[in-house]
This record gives sequence, structure tokens and C-alpha cells, in this order.
Amino acid sequence: QDPTLCEAMMSEMTDVSRVLFPCDWNSAQAALRAVYESRGTIWSLVVPKRPQPHRMTADQALTAVRDGVVRLKGDGSESLTLTATGGYQLGEVMKASSRLDERGISHMVNYLMEPGRFRQPRDDMEAGALAPASVAEELFPKGALARVFLTHTRAAAFTGTIRQLDTGAASTHVLGYANRGGTLDANGMLFANRTTWAHALEKVAVAVGMQAAELLSADELDAVHGRADPSILNRPE
Repeated sequence: QDPTLCEAMMSEMTDVSRVLFPCDWNSAQAALRAVYESRGTIWSLVVPKRPQPHRMTADQALTAVRDGVVRLKGDGSESLTLTATGGYQLGEVMKASSRLDERGISHMVNYLMEPGRFRQPRDDMEAGALAPASVAEELFPKGALARVFLTHTRAAAFTGTIRQLDTGAASTHVLGYANRGGTLDANGMLFANRTTWAHALEKVAVAVGMQAAELLSADELDAVHGRADPSILNRPE
């Protein structure tokens, strides 16, 4: 549950230390194939310990391993981007996406499987291991200034790693592990660390200049702010 180890490995040079967050069967299988086809590289795979829905096709999983990221929804013309790193976090992003669909708000959904591929390179060898600039431009177009990330890691560690994708505090929001939880279930951990779909939508509202009440009901907002039973947020995708 504590992401300290993967954060430490993610801070090492990306050409030596690869940290991936497979989210389902296909992405885990593609990641393992890459591990066994490599030499001279240390790999860390952060995989959900409970069964997850199939999120990616086999081809999408291969793309996620190759590029570090894959688009799951949208065509790139949208001004709002939701991005997940981690299987449970992707589940919350998909719930947030469903609510945005209900409200008629266009957006795209990305799965960032290897955040280290999008850092500012620290030397030429690391630069050679990063994702091509064309990938970042396609999946995180400059026109999509409103960006919300949900990550398995701590927000600060993640934000520093994906520095080149950060458009600034007003328009890029990162929700991650906040050292809250303990022996809770998955929903409890997500709520305690303020990384549920509803917390994500609250940040979406800030990023796009809306009122949170336009995306969340009064009861949902009360739950987000600790004034109501958080179980109201345990909605299906």
C-alpha cells in the first residue's frame, strides 16, 4: 500500500530503472514480456493485488509498454485530460469520465503506465530512454490545458517526475497517496487519500472554471468534504 519503494526506483535514471504500473491482465502480460526481453535493466512492476476489469486490448497494452502511455478515450481535440497511473486509480478515472459524459463535457482519458518516460532528462543516456516528444504532444496536446492526474504514488513525487506534462498549478492537478489509510478496504483507502472519482471531479471543476456543484450532487460534495457518509461515493463505473 505504501508507494515508497516504487517512488525511490522511479527517481533513479530511467535508462537503468524502469517502473511500470500495469492495470489489468493485458498490460501486466505485455509488461512481463518486456521484462524478460530486456537485459541490463532493473524493472519494478506495481500491479493491483485484486482482479481488475479488462481495460486495454492487447494492442493498447503493447502501446502502453512501448510509449509509456496510451489513450483510452477521446481523439485529442478535447480541452480536458484525465490521466491515471495505477489500476484502482484508473477505475476512479473511468467513474469520473462517466459523470462527465452524463454532463456532456468532452474529455480524453489516458493511462500513464510509466511516468518516468516523461521526465526532464538528466543526461544524454536517460534522454534516449524517454518517450518520443511526438507521444507527449499527441497524448497531452498543448490545447488540453486542464489536466487532472490520479496516481498510486505520492502526488509530489509524481509531479516532479512528469515535470514536462505539468501546465502549472492552476490547470494541472495531481491526486495521490497522502499517507492516510491503514488496514482499510480499497474504497476506504481511496477516500482517505482523497483520490476518489468525486475528488477528481472537484479538481476538474477548478481546472475548467466550473462550480463543483455542476458535477457533483449536494450529498456527494458533503461526502467529499467529510460531512456525510463516504459510502455514497462507492458507485459503479
